[in-house]
Amino acid sequence: MELKRQLGLTTAVLIIIADVIGTGIFMTTGEALAMTGSALGVLALFAVGGVIAVTGSLCYAELAAMWPDDGGEFVYLRRMFGPLPSFLTGWVSLFIAFSLAASMSAITAVNYINKITAEPLLTGIGVPLAGAGIVVIFSVVHALGVQRGSAVQNFFTVLKIVIVFAFIALGFSFADWGAAGRLTAAHAVPGGGSVLSYGSALIIIMYAYSGWNGSTYIAGEIKDPARNLPRALFWGAVAITLIYLALNAVYLLASPGADIIANGRYTIGALTAENLFGKTVGPYFNIAIVIILVSSVSVQMMIGPRVTYAMARERAIFSALERVNPRLGTPDLAILVQTAIAVFYVFIGFDAILKMLIYMGFALSVFPFLTVAGMMHLRITRPDMPRPFRVPFFPAVPLIYLALSAGVIVTTLIEKTVPSLFALGALALGALAYLAHRRFSAR
Repeated sequence: MELKRQLGLTTAVLIIIADVIGTGIFMTTGEALAMTGSALGVLALFAVGGVIAVTGSLCYAELAAMWPDDGGEFVYLRRMFGPLPSFLTGWVSLFIAFSLAASMSAITAVNYINKITAEPLLTGIGVPLAGAGIVVIFSVVHALGVQRGSAVQNFFTVLKIVIVFAFIALGFSFADWGAAGRLTAAHAVPGGGSVLSYGSALIIIMYAYSGWNGSTYIAGEIKDPARNLPRALFWGAVAITLIYLALNAVYLLASPGADIIANGRYTIGALTAENLFGKTVGPYFNIAIVIILVSSVSVQMMIGPRVTYAMARERAIFSALERVNPRLGTPDLAILVQTAIAVFYVFIGFDAILKMLIYMGFALSVFPFLTVAGMMHLRITRPDMPRPFRVPFFPAVPLIYLALSAGVIVTTLIEKTVPSLFALGALALGALAYLAHRRFSAR
């Protein structure tokens, strides 16, 4: 049974916004400031991240319009390079990308819940239990029907957008513009100012931008994909870039840089709300941030299982995961598997999840690079292929993406050698799993 095309342009755009705006934007600004020591540098790096997202989205739009199937990179790499690269991107998506992101957002949401009152509401085992509960609730929502799940997702995403725009608007209104020098302030930090420090900060910032290609994972369920997917990818990336630049300006205006570095690396939203609106109003914005984060959990549990479904459909993983519930029309077994993995990650704790995301950041950047490189190669070697959408200003747009992404990858190898080697080891383990699955299938 196939998944049906029943999602429109609005849902496709909202999925990208929901996928991108989550834990990353509440964790990366302070970390990037601590690495570079420059507020202006942080804003510039977020602008560069936006260029990567926009150019990448245009390249993905060409492939998504050609092959509008669920699965994203899994589909594109399989058709351009064969089964092994596509299996590896599916392997990373299933066990790392979506599951880890969902668990990180769930745990961070619980941490913000604990900031609503003077004393934490949840302690001890209550923290992971609450995080796991958030994951399970949204898994059930998305297992109960595509239309029902997308309606819930759209509601939370619209609410997220309203909250973000309110936060930005009120932030600029309440900000002390006499302290506007904070936007260009420099701070003495170890190693700050070097090329490598900026490269390392961009690695972290690209985690905040991850998900700019989110609608490609549900392309098989988008109506009129040749028209809607390119629009969704482009406008989603542009919207995220503008939102991020505005949010970072609010963060930097609200607090002295030294305070952000010392106290706001992972809770900059709470620090900003308290400094702008006071200790009385600030907790209400913590509630708003919880809504933003649970929306991120929801979208991960919506689109992640589509990659597993696509893998099973191509017999790259156990074919049982191809199952579509005949009554509900959802890939229920794939959702169940991702739920189990995400819940497991919730219980290993925030610090362990953060380390895994850092360690696997290298792997997560390799596959989009291969995808865009494959798109360029395909355009040159197979110009006759039907392309409902073509990347504008070819080859400049993909070359910009590849050059900036290569810089991120090289910097990661230099600055985070051990995590990068760990990521390569995880890919090698995936290759062994691929060979074992091939042998098992042959038997």
